[in-house]
Amino acid sequence: MRILVTILLCSTLNSCIDPFEIETENFENILVVNATITNEVKNQKILLSRTFRFEDNGPLSEEGAIVKVIEDASIEYLFTESAPGTYRSVQEFAASSGKEYELSVQTSDGKSYVSDNVTLPQETSIERVYAQRSTNDSGVEGLGIFVDTFDPTGNSQYYRYEFEETYRIVTPLWYPSDVIVTAEGEESFEFGLVNRSESQKVCYASNVSNNIKITNTTIFEEDRITGLEVNFIPAADIRIDNRYSILVRQYVQSREANGFYEILSNFSESESLFSQIQPGFITGNIISEDNTDEKVLGYFDVSSVSEQRIFANRSDFLIDLPRFALECELIELVRDPFEELITFHQRVSVFIDSNEVRYFSDTPTTPGEPLEQPISRIVFLPRACGDCTALGVSGAPDFWMD
Repeated sequence: MRILVTILLCSTLNSCIDPFEIETENFENILVVNATITNEVKNQKILLSRTFRFEDNGPLSEEGAIVKVIEDASIEYLFTESAPGTYRSVQEFAASSGKEYELSVQTSDGKSYVSDNVTLPQETSIERVYAQRSTNDSGVEGLGIFVDTFDPTGNSQYYRYEFEETYRIVTPLWYPSDVIVTAEGEESFEFGLVNRSESQKVCYASNVSNNIKITNTTIFEEDRITGLEVNFIPAADIRIDNRYSILVRQYVQSREANGFYEILSNFSESESLFSQIQPGFITGNIISEDNTDEKVLGYFDVSSVSEQRIFANRSDFLIDLPRFALECELIELVRDPFEELITFHQRVSVFIDSNEVRYFSDTPTTPGEPLEQPISRIVFLPRACGDCTALGVSGAPDFWMD
């Protein structure tokens, strides 16, 4: 579970409307627990935070807690805080079939919380993850990512999906030179050219899923999922402008966990904070040991996990559709007729130092050689048009395949 509560506030202004500020009334400071233990041998992770007001910037991490997962009421796995509100198990471990697991949390103010005992569901592998051209509910064409899975035993039934996506970004107008200030005088600056790093030509960016995708097969004759769309990328999105990869993770979960995530999904996908139907508090499987009336938001889940990664090239699916395009209009600085040279050069220097633009020229130049001095005209591009590190990072990730 990557998000426990997603709050969307959309204001579309088609006419003049007096703005107003929203202030939370009757706010409750509630512990939020984000905990899924899996059958993977790894340092398991648990996230603790607090609910927050609409007017706040985001959740406050719950720091300094003592976190444990207890197996069969006898074996304890201790967690340490690796970052504010993020707790990782000291040792690697995996949830095992036939064993019961319980979460124990003691916050820094001495309050104790405990979960119900939960067990590992049926282990079922993803059959296939695949990409194909698709159209979303709004009529937009793009690339859909789909999943097939099957459990011949019929015991899995409840599934949840997450993904991590990575995409390649190619700089549209990469230029081999950057301009720098080489000397600063009382009446003018001198400018020169240096080599632009080739690492700014190709970059990579990644996202993780931020919605809740669940499904179940309880009404079907077979425990089979066919053609479930877990992600959609519009054709004009930068993510599918070149080459795209997605790692899909399938969680087999309990009926109780499925019910919790279903309610949470309905809440987070509400179209408006002011919709007529508002869900009440979402009850999970974690309670306060000190005060049974205290609310705790979250669910301690033990899930079996399967994952698959695929790659997709735009040219294989969407070559005939409109594609992503950066606004790469040239930014030309020209000295005004009555502008002092030093003033113009100061303007150029500010542009260079801003890191918001990159030098560009349609005339061949040699890095390391000075520009014709004094300059009275110079051309830039928005940074992303000449340097892909504005949108991603250089260097392909270890899993990347061309």
